[in-house]
Amino acid sequence: MMSLSIVAAKDIEQAIELLASRPRKAVKDHLAEEPEGVGNFLYDFRAAFTNYQCYHQFDPYREACLEMDQVPAIRAFADSVFNWLSAHGAEETSVIQRYGVSFQKIRGFVAALIRVCNTAMEHGYGLAGIGD
Repeated sequence: MMSLSIVAAKDIEQAIELLASRPRKAVKDHLAEEPEGVGNFLYDFRAAFTNYQCYHQFDPYREACLEMDQVPAIRAFADSVFNWLSAHGAEETSVIQRYGVSFQKIRGFVAALIRVCNTAMEHGYGLAGIGD
């Protein structure tokens, strides 16, 4: 079971510090955690999403850092996922059966990712992807 955390931060070191913060609520505007199964769903439906190739730089097996000029592309990706979910409600049952993840869980992640992108843009940060 791999997990991926996406953090609004100036660099990997700051991202790791934020991930270590307690309580987590204190850094929620800086952090989006991709639930298990979501990455496979996003990959399989990648052709439907704007800028998937930019999002795909995040890897649950390693660390990746996107510069602040790439944050709007990730925000556009998140918006496109949100829009796809809204337009494809009838497909939720098959997505749950195949990936074990509900649209509500995907929406929650995408909303967190949008919040993280907004935080990054407000502070002039990039995005760090921390896999474990």
